[in-house]
Amino acid sequence: MPTGQVQHDQFGDLLRTLRLERKLTQEELAEAAGSSVRSIREMERGRVRSPQRRTVVLLADALRLAGADRDRFVALARAERQPREGGTVPHDGPAVVVPGELPSAVPDLAGRAEILQRLSTLAAEVAAGRPETSSVVVLHGPPGIGKTSLAVAAGHRLSGAFAGGQLFVDLQGASPDGPLDPAEALAGLLRSLGVPDSRVPVSPAERGGLFRTLTRDRPLLVILDNAADEAQVRALLPAGRGCLVLVTCRRPLAGLAGAVRQPLDLLDPAAGRALLAAIVGADRIAAEPAAADQLVTLCGQLPLAVRIAGNRLASRPQWSVAWLVDLLRDERRRLTVLTAGDLGVRSAFEVSYRQLDPVIARVFRRASLIPGTDFAPALVAVVAGIDEETASTALEELVEAGLLLTLGDRYQFHDLVRLYAKERLDAEEPQTRRTAAHERMIGWLLLRTRQAGVMFEPDAGRADSPFDDDRAAAYWLNRESGNWLAALRYAARCGRHADVVAVARALHWYSDANSHRHPWEEIFALAVAAARAVGSPRDEAVLLNFLGWAQYFCQDRNLDGLATLDRALDLARRIGDRREQAWALTYTAAVLVRTGRAESAVDHSRRAVGLFREIGYALGEQSAASAQAGSLAALGRFAEAAELHREVLAFHGRGTGLSRTGAAVARAGAMMSLGADLAGMGRLREAADEYARARRVFNRCGATFSEASAVHRYGLVLAALGEADAAAEALRAALALYAALSCPWWEAQTLDALAALAGAASDRAAARLLRQRALDRCGELDAPQVRALRATLRLELAEP
Repeated sequence: MPTGQVQHDQFGDLLRTLRLERKLTQEELAEAAGSSVRSIREMERGRVRSPQRRTVVLLADALRLAGADRDRFVALARAERQPREGGTVPHDGPAVVVPGELPSAVPDLAGRAEILQRLSTLAAEVAAGRPETSSVVVLHGPPGIGKTSLAVAAGHRLSGAFAGGQLFVDLQGASPDGPLDPAEALAGLLRSLGVPDSRVPVSPAERGGLFRTLTRDRPLLVILDNAADEAQVRALLPAGRGCLVLVTCRRPLAGLAGAVRQPLDLLDPAAGRALLAAIVGADRIAAEPAAADQLVTLCGQLPLAVRIAGNRLASRPQWSVAWLVDLLRDERRRLTVLTAGDLGVRSAFEVSYRQLDPVIARVFRRASLIPGTDFAPALVAVVAGIDEETASTALEELVEAGLLLTLGDRYQFHDLVRLYAKERLDAEEPQTRRTAAHERMIGWLLLRTRQAGVMFEPDAGRADSPFDDDRAAAYWLNRESGNWLAALRYAARCGRHADVVAVARALHWYSDANSHRHPWEEIFALAVAAARAVGSPRDEAVLLNFLGWAQYFCQDRNLDGLATLDRALDLARRIGDRREQAWALTYTAAVLVRTGRAESAVDHSRRAVGLFREIGYALGEQSAASAQAGSLAALGRFAEAAELHREVLAFHGRGTGLSRTGAAVARAGAMMSLGADLAGMGRLREAADEYARARRVFNRCGATFSEASAVHRYGLVLAALGEADAAAEALRAALALYAALSCPWWEAQTLDALAALAGAASDRAAARLLRQRALDRCGELDAPQVRALRATLRLELAEP
């Protein structure tokens, strides 16, 4: 071994020994000697070939060396600058150094195999010198998503393709002390490449030029960890085509030209379990699989949180997984529980939060008051007390900082980030301000929901509405349902009964076109209780009718619906409200048809027609006439039913005062009913045409359940026509729509129809599987028609 190398290693060892004897960290020694932490580290590792005399003297002073100790220290450093073997005199230029600076990789990286494979492919292309291949990859995502762990793991995996070495720089982009200056980072990179301190240029531009010169022909892998912004990264990019740069950052660095951006997602449940098993032990996780799944969920599937949870379990072998799950269920303690040693979820979020502008920080805190899982800038503006444009800008900044996620053009918190935002809100804003912001938000949501619902009411005045038309109103109601429904529930709990009644009544006509999109039974039940609380029997009668409709039509609970409608009819009679009597009779007729009492349904619907006619309410009269026609069809009197349904269809073709969506849905409903009449008369092709027309209209209106019903009936008619393939296609489409809305009874009927088609095609295995699925969807539903289908399915499945 060359003498110089022995002496070099002795100097590094001596420097480290002296520092430790004086209980100094590398940071403390660097500060005392006026050097950089990186220089100290590299000297101790033996990577600095020729420490400058001035640097050595300053180090000796900082270490308080004197006498023989000081002489030995300086002599070892001087020996490094003496002539090497063979009589050659070392020059002051860069030595050939092959750096290997990658930190240790975590042994239990989980859920990133696909990204690692993608990076391997890219590295191979870069190493091959393909000019069209991007040589910069930005791994970006929120705090705790595992960016550094992935970059380091990838670095170790790819290092063989880069013979020039591996460089690693922590750019401290999220440090409370501010990011690392690019000039300082360049100086460290140059030292890592063998440039002595004496040859490191003073000018940042010259440092960058020298770095590019040295990397032009060297195949290097460079990891720039924890970058702050594009400018910091640009200065550190090597020049060689054979170099690959992995950048980790909370932001996607959209301004970095030519880079490949790889967002990091949350762990899927399987990857979360795998990470836990790697840390804790597979046997321990396998013993409590359900608790392990709950643990991953409570950690928000965030890699850092799952790792911390695993570390806590590993350090406490007496704990069960279920015990830790119970600790994490308490939202007030969850962030504290998710701390292990110097790892903490809260501290990861804290770094980003402390860098926010005051207005953006307020938006972050106040957004935690929003009850739904996602939100738009308009609602954030209300709760934060700012204008919508400022809110939009702030939300984008929070996404860039990794503190918010995007969902299309909307925003959402990660569960753990929301808890942190609530902590900051409670800690930094007084109760009065928090309450005022919350009440402002609730009031705005209730008002906007009423305004949206009114857009569907017949002949409603819409001049002062914030919505251009009923479709815009439906769009808002559908997207903001998690927020306005939470506001309605809050209003009911807090005794804001008048608001609850007003909102529920305004939503009635909207509910017709969106029957299975929202929990209408709950909404109208809250409103019935509110109407009773304020002593308004008129409102109570109206809302009881709405509730009865929701129970039988939306929930397929016919008997419950019938009982509620009986209450509505009784109350309407007692207060002399003929309109609500007529609606109760109309809805009751529909339930009676469903429960096999069509004769009674005819009587109820005729009485409803008479009452509506007496009060001159044409829209109600046509609704009752449609119920009457349905009752006649149930009795097999299809021609009479078809005549009535054509009259209803013609009525809705004229101006009825309904909203555009409401009129279209009413017409399509009449088409559906007419199609059923035609099918009953054996005119199957005409029936199929009516169902197809209705489906197109429902689809345009976004009336998903009605669209599913139309395509379901269309499939049944095609099956009756012998067009099995087309019928199966239509029924599968109906099944997908029903499943999206979670309509188990209708899913069961559709599966049964598909089973019949499979059986007719002699595919006994497929038919059996479909019948089993249909039986599963019947579940615990309890209605005569459900019981009948369940019994039939069981008999068919019992057959060999």
